[in-house]
Order: sequence, then structure tokens, then C-alpha cells
Amino acid sequence: MTGTNLGRQWLFRVAAVMLAVVVTLAVMELVAWAVLHKEWPRQPAMPTVAGNVLTGHGARLKPNLDLTQWFIISNQVVNFQTNSMGFRGKREFSLTKPADVLRILFLGDSVTLEAFLPEAETFPAMVEKILSATRKVEVINAAVSGIGLREEVYILKDTGLKMHPDVVVVGFYMNDSRPPWGFEKEYYTLPPWLMESSKVIEQYSYLYKWVWKRLLVHRFMRKNLASIWDWTADYNAGKWRTDQAAYQKVIKGAKLDFGSAWDENSWPVIYSGMDRLQELGKKYNFKPAVVIFPVTMQVRADFYDDFPQQKLLGYCRAHDLPCLDLLPILRAHKDEDLYFDMCHLKALGDQVVAPPIADFLRQVAR
Repeated sequence: MTGTNLGRQWLFRVAAVMLAVVVTLAVMELVAWAVLHKEWPRQPAMPTVAGNVLTGHGARLKPNLDLTQWFIISNQVVNFQTNSMGFRGKREFSLTKPADVLRILFLGDSVTLEAFLPEAETFPAMVEKILSATRKVEVINAAVSGIGLREEVYILKDTGLKMHPDVVVVGFYMNDSRPPWGFEKEYYTLPPWLMESSKVIEQYSYLYKWVWKRLLVHRFMRKNLASIWDWTADYNAGKWRTDQAAYQKVIKGAKLDFGSAWDENSWPVIYSGMDRLQELGKKYNFKPAVVIFPVTMQVRADFYDDFPQQKLLGYCRAHDLPCLDLLPILRAHKDEDLYFDMCHLKALGDQVVAPPIADFLRQVAR
């Protein structure tokens, strides 16, 4: 057999193997589509790395974004924009604040950013509208999804202080002692290009999405972080509404998310962040304030549990830090459809909380 014929045979074998692999993957993709297409409807993904800048002090929104996309939380298409400073909305704010303007800066995570709603329907925009009826007010939404109190303070230092705010408000949520996806030391860091590429491929391949979620992520993340969403089955079952044992089971299961607020070990982290906020307030002449957002369970349960609120309110009283607890306000509307999920308010929920937040800030700004 000549070398030429041998080479052709090897090429034929390689081509046959490649064809077999392609056909096998195609069949597997069809099976994955048949099984998963109802569970995972193919929708444009909310940008993760694409909409964020990853820094040594956590995520930031990229400046000058103009994205029109579908958001899974609200199941609607929203035009999401940021200005040149990376704050929500296209409006630019003068670095020299007019003397007759009350400027309020909101810090927070997705509960405050509300990227899943049109800007005008978010509570920071509503607060500005209410306060503007009696004076000149500018409200800046400097929140970023998926961050904690530590990262929020860094945003204040890096960009927020350049706005010379009169009032800085932390929209505090129960997982603020830790970013929802954990601290970097808790998992094997994935390169941004890998995460971004994966999100793109997931939109076109159910098979890849299944493999990524079931194998690759579990390979990189520690066991405790991989189980971060295990509490959702108990939450969705809804027994926590009337059963305190079921309620506590969800809290315990969500220890890496909102359940961390029921862990005494989380509070030194929170208190440290609040200390830093007040130090910056004294140094840069702004008034710090806190608005506490509850977990949906706290609002809808038949019994009253305000353990995290009392922990933070106690700190606020001891340090003369203005603090608004939204739990009793929202519980007064507990039978209304205020939430998309365990924490994110609908526009109706924002309409409930915006007036008391505005009244609270009116008092703070005096």
C-alpha cells in the first residue's frame, strides 16, 4: 500500500469520526431541545459581564449603556441605559452641584437598581418625582446588581462622591453582608471571557446549557456554593406562609443568600460597612441614611419575623443613623401582588414604598 493511499484512508477515518461526532451531537441537541425547551425558553439573556465592568472592588455598570432586552425577573422587554458615570439612566449630572438642588445618591443591589423595570417605574425615580413637587431634587441611582455592602461603599468612594451628594441612601437587602454569588475566595475564579462566551452559547444550545450548568459550574464551584439555590423548592412550596418550621427551613437553606441576615456572624460585616458609610459622611459632608428591604417571606407570612430589621435598627439608634424599615409598610399590603419573586418589587410595590421613602428622606435632608 502506497503512502498516498494510506494517507487517504486516515483522512477518510478522521472525516468519518468527525461526521459521527457531529451527528451524535445533533441528535443529543434535538433530545435536549425536546426535553428542555419548555423549561428553558430561549430568550435574549440579561447581560452579566457584557453590562458590567469587573474591578478589584466588585462589579460596576459599564458607562453609556443602551440595551433593549428581555428580563427574566419581570418577563418584559426593557430599555436599560447608563450615563457616562455608570449610573442608571441617560441623564448626566454636573460635577458642580447647584446650590439650590438637593442631590440624593442611592446605593444598593438589584433590589434598588431594578433593571427589570423601565426607569420611570423604579422607586428611586418615583421618589425624585414626589420630592420635586416642593423643591429642586436630583436622584442618582448608583446601584449595581449582585453586589454587597462592601462593594457599595467602594462605588460611593470611586464615583459617588464625585457627585457631591447631600444624602447617600443605602438600599439594604438581607444578603448585603455578602454578594449573592459569594466572595471570590469561595469559588474558583472563572475568566470573564469564559463566562461571557458561555452566556452567548447558552442561547443557541440546550445541550451546552445543560452540560455547563450540571458539570462545568459544579466543577469550578465549591459544594456549598453550588447548592446556593437549593432553598427554592421549599420556598416555592409555600408552606412557610403558615408554618414557622418551614419558614426557618427556607432561611437556613438560603444561608448563602438572604438567610445570611439571620446569621449573627454576618452582622460585624454589616456594621463595619455602616461605620465606613458614616465616616465618609462626616468627611465629605453628606447625610447617610438606610432603607431596609425585607424578604418577601417576611411580608407574606402569617407571623411576624423582623430579626434582621431589629439588628440593623439597633445599630442605627446607637449611632444616630436615620433608618427606615419597610417591613411594616409592606405587610400592610401583604395580600396585594407586590413582588416578582423573593425580593424584587413590581411597579405596584414601588408605588407602595416610594411615598414613605420620600417622606423619610425629606426629614433626613432637613
